[in-house]
Amino acid sequence: MLAKDRELRLREKELSAVLEEFRSLPESERRPPPEDPGSARPPRRPVPQPPPGGLVVRGFCTYLRSELPEAGPSSKTKLVRSKEFYYKENPDRWAAETQSDMLWLTKAEWQSLVPADPRPGAVSAVSEAIQKRFFSTVAIDYMEGSVNALPPRETRMTLTVDRLTAEAIEMRLDGYGRLGRELEEELREQPNSRGCEVRLLGFVTYDRSKAAIARFDVIGIGEAWGNKMEYVRREVRLAPYPWRYGIACELVTGDSPYDRIPPYNLLHYGSGLPYFAAKEFRPAAR
Repeated sequence: MLAKDRELRLREKELSAVLEEFRSLPESERRPPPEDPGSARPPRRPVPQPPPGGLVVRGFCTYLRSELPEAGPSSKTKLVRSKEFYYKENPDRWAAETQSDMLWLTKAEWQSLVPADPRPGAVSAVSEAIQKRFFSTVAIDYMEGSVNALPPRETRMTLTVDRLTAEAIEMRLDGYGRLGRELEEELREQPNSRGCEVRLLGFVTYDRSKAAIARFDVIGIGEAWGNKMEYVRREVRLAPYPWRYGIACELVTGDSPYDRIPPYNLLHYGSGLPYFAAKEFRPAAR
């Protein structure tokens, strides 16, 4: 604590002269007037909006590690969030933040999740298009920041009707995916080589009175490998190989600006995977 106090006092001493000089400036220089809003121009590349009547899901990603609990007859190893650092040897290092991305489904796509003749215990496969988009964009490890989609090698995703009432259809989601490159030790040294394997569990609820999805909660635990950004071990160096990561997804309204941020791979994909397979859908620009 004393070291931090000394560091703060040192900074205050260094900055005091600069602050005094700034305070002595005329207000017009300290607070320049903002530019005329009427002169604003739209971006050259329009920002798309979610598909009309579509589903907006926010995903989160973080590193995980195994933690050994206190010894006991019923103790089991559990997974917890792993605190990793950018530039670990740097005195000014900082913890790697949980990353976030969005998933968009068209109206026709989310409607395909709802069984036409629901019965308790009935199992249905999620469409290939939804599986491909989900697994390759928000089910991968994107803790190095938003990264290009990974082509799937194998995916499975099913919905099982858990509970049926007059008000709602409650379904359990199960999934498994293998994406990108196969696990190989030599991928540690190959630039932009990435691969992962992930297992999903979630719950999807359809509100019959509103004719809308009311819940889309999904979690996943995966392992990732490779050298995805070429500098990964210089920036965030992970000791285990492969390393563990976790994802979590939730339904959002799409009303706030934060909820309307387009999915990264809708704007910036470089792996040959178009975001929407349907050619007739073109996201509306702002």
